[in-house]
Amino acid sequence: MRRVILSLTTIVMLLLLIFGISSLSAVDFTDQKSVAQAFTQLTGFLSLGMMAIAIVLALRLRWLEPVFGGLDKIYRLHKWLAIGALPMLLAHWLIKTGEGHHPEATVDAAGNTVAAVHTFDPVQLATQTLFPSLYGPARGIAQPILFLLFALLALALIKRIPYRIFRKVHFVMGIAFVIFAYHSVILMRPEYWSTPFGWSTVALSVIGSLASIYLVVIHFKGFPSSRAVVASTHYFPELKVLEIDLDMQEAWRGHKPGQFVFVETDRKEGPHPFTLSTHWSPESGRIGIIAKELGDYTAKIRERFAPGTPVKINGPYGRFNFECKKQRQVWIGAGIGITPFVAKMRDLAGTPSDKVVDLFHTTREVSEEGLARMQADADAAGVNLHIIISERDGRLNVAKLIAMVPDWKDASFWFCGPSQFAEQLRKGLVAEGLSSGNFHQELFEMR
Repeated sequence: MRRVILSLTTIVMLLLLIFGISSLSAVDFTDQKSVAQAFTQLTGFLSLGMMAIAIVLALRLRWLEPVFGGLDKIYRLHKWLAIGALPMLLAHWLIKTGEGHHPEATVDAAGNTVAAVHTFDPVQLATQTLFPSLYGPARGIAQPILFLLFALLALALIKRIPYRIFRKVHFVMGIAFVIFAYHSVILMRPEYWSTPFGWSTVALSVIGSLASIYLVVIHFKGFPSSRAVVASTHYFPELKVLEIDLDMQEAWRGHKPGQFVFVETDRKEGPHPFTLSTHWSPESGRIGIIAKELGDYTAKIRERFAPGTPVKINGPYGRFNFECKKQRQVWIGAGIGITPFVAKMRDLAGTPSDKVVDLFHTTREVSEEGLARMQADADAAGVNLHIIISERDGRLNVAKLIAMVPDWKDASFWFCGPSQFAEQLRKGLVAEGLSSGNFHQELFEMR
């Protein structure tokens, strides 16, 4: 999360710097109109920049993963850039609509004070752009496109909206951004074109528009994927969890324990992310995932993943790979967040490690069969397994971790589960002396 915040701050500060070195010197801070125009340009530039970068981040570019710490962090940054663009869009519209609506009063021939009437001269206004013939259309679409973008961004942030609708919202948003970029470039004042602000506006508009067009194509065509078939499933009724084995029908690039993939069983529904529960073995040609009945899609998980069902797999992604210099590691898997640790234990069973590992699995539901299989995986991997059942043992907290792992200050912590739980543990451990860089978290929330 720290890297996400740092990335977000860096992007915003860079956009502010570009605007500042290009425009602030020309602003007359004693003139209300001059200040209003500057803020109009600034809020428009910030909203354009944050949306353009957010759209690029949605392309799932693997080479960006090392930069931001994994696709989960990239998607979180994507989300916060969209959230940041919301108030900028609103401020841009409010300032723009307020310009010129409070003209100075004038005095008529009889000496009476009269409110001045604001008039717009289309010919004069058209000289404020390098594209006079396009000024009218670009200005006319401003309000409706701003309202549309504001509504789409707001809808995308409502988690109760089904994923299939969420995907369609993003599809329309890509089209809306292209129109917004057109509006931004056409209405840019001539004096800005030779400045970093002008170059950046054009660059962001072009890059964001190309990314938007690509995402529109992907919406219909889908991301590059490999074909697979559901080989077998095993259901744990107490946990409402389905373990799924998939036979790869095409060459698989391989993956590391802790990574995840996007799996599509229905084109209308689109792909959904699942953490891989197995290590990769070219000899078997099989990968596994574990899914829990949680939302609208996974509520029918057994039907969607019936044996013999063809699926498409895009990935792998993620940097939750357990790689660090620490010889001591503490793993914490809450609920379905246990999946990446299951994959790593199965990997260690074949290639033992000299690291000392304690795995804490916290859960409300209990499956004796599931716990037995987990214990077998832990024994084969040489991992110390601690089962924390909420009703029996209470909630896992920092005090219990410290008591059960005396050398915890020499360890790196790896967490996968609810974000609020992770934040509580992270803050508590850091307060006790753990370096925040030694707390690794999988931000497995793609929206």
